[in-house]
Amino acid sequence: NSTMSLANGTWTSIGSLSGPRVYMSVVICDGSIYVVGGCDEMGQPVNFVEVYSSEEDTWTKLKSMHTKRAAPIVTAVEGRIVAIGGVGVAQAPVDAVEVFSVAENKWKKLTPLSEPLMGMAHFLRDNKVHIFGGMGIDTNPRDHFKCLVVGASAGGEKWQAFTPMPTARYAAHAFYKNSKAYVLGGRVGKLPVAVFEVYDFDSRIWVSYPEILSKRVFPCYAMTDKHIVSLGGLKQTAQQGFCDNCEIYSTEQNDKGEWQTNKRMSIPTKRGDFTAKAIDNQVLVAGGLGNNGKPLSAVELFDPETKKWKRLADLPRAHSTCASVVHQGKFYLIAGVT
Repeated sequence: NSTMSLANGTWTSIGSLSGPRVYMSVVICDGSIYVVGGCDEMGQPVNFVEVYSSEEDTWTKLKSMHTKRAAPIVTAVEGRIVAIGGVGVAQAPVDAVEVFSVAENKWKKLTPLSEPLMGMAHFLRDNKVHIFGGMGIDTNPRDHFKCLVVGASAGGEKWQAFTPMPTARYAAHAFYKNSKAYVLGGRVGKLPVAVFEVYDFDSRIWVSYPEILSKRVFPCYAMTDKHIVSLGGLKQTAQQGFCDNCEIYSTEQNDKGEWQTNKRMSIPTKRGDFTAKAIDNQVLVAGGLGNNGKPLSAVELFDPETKKWKRLADLPRAHSTCASVVHQGKFYLIAGVT
């Protein structure tokens, strides 16, 4: 595990989780970092929950979830952590919905999803967890768009359905800004899709935006105040390997814009399975896998306004398949493959 100071760009190694972990979910709740679920070194899903103390530089194990799963949707709502779906035993999706009380260190089962789902996109809006798409047990993508209301104010929990997405898919990315849901990319089966669809909460309609320029598996997306940035990933024919693609879209143009790219904008290091985070309207890219199949230590920063990259200090150790979060002026990389 490592953390980078956003003030001076220096990396520091921090305490380790109780064991190796990949495909875990990370969330900030009441000022602390929590890691939920994931897979162990044998590739088996776990139900572990751990919280990080920056004062003591230690991780503490908390009460485990009822359901073992990797990559659940995890969000924090009013002092509680909600875990939805994910990948269970035998790599099958799960329908479990649970809520964790930080104050009581206790998980409570909520009404399960209407069907087991994995690979949903999500965001939090008005303390409601909005989820998009996903893959069912039959491996087909779904077009679901619904939200879970959890909280004392809602009198328990309830699901609310919205107009489904025009394109069914899983492993998409979703962002919320100015009363709009931006849902990008994803997959149908093993094939990537380039669709870019936006839901307007005010008019309650979906609008198709210009398609992403290149279809890729395992890309990263980030959203700044004015741009959406699509980065890296595996080309549609896997033999071509990981790419250095960098494509940007101005959200100020609404659906009338165009994706922009050129060779000078390319990521300095070709990569997939990496992490990307928008920080102060720039996009930080760290780690991942290179085309030699080994984890990368390269860290780079992209400015969508100038369309230029800047190389930052390398990671202390090469890293892929990790969780990341920005918290209290620091960028954290947690667990993964080294």
